[in-house]
Amino acid sequence: RNHYFHQHVLMNQDANAVPSEDAWLRALKRRTVRFVEMLALMEHSCVEEIPVLQKACFSYLIEDAVPRKERQRIIEAWTSWSDFLFALNRYRALASVFLKYHQHALQEIESLLAPETSPELQDTNQEGGM
Repeated sequence: RNHYFHQHVLMNQDANAVPSEDAWLRALKRRTVRFVEMLALMEHSCVEEIPVLQKACFSYLIEDAVPRKERQRIIEAWTSWSDFLFALNRYRALASVFLKYHQHALQEIESLLAPETSPELQDTNQEGGM
């Protein structure tokens, strides 16, 4: 419990009030759930779809009706996007390690929370992109 309270404090350094007994744990759980969701997205290799998208773009680019400037813009955007995907793909193994760690932490956090018996106890606040 102390370990996870410390984690909560590290991730919420701007919080002024001392949270109630389980409020901080529920907040940490919500944030950990979101982090697990984000890391799970990285388990999927976007690089595998590049050849399919490449064929679609290139068949469009060879059309005579596509102006030269638009072709150049598409090629530059495609190159930038591909570079990003290849760079992101390099971190899939690391993301997988963090995913397993945070899945385990989520299980421990859930075991520390008292079973919630009524919907009024559940906090419906969503963190979105935090």
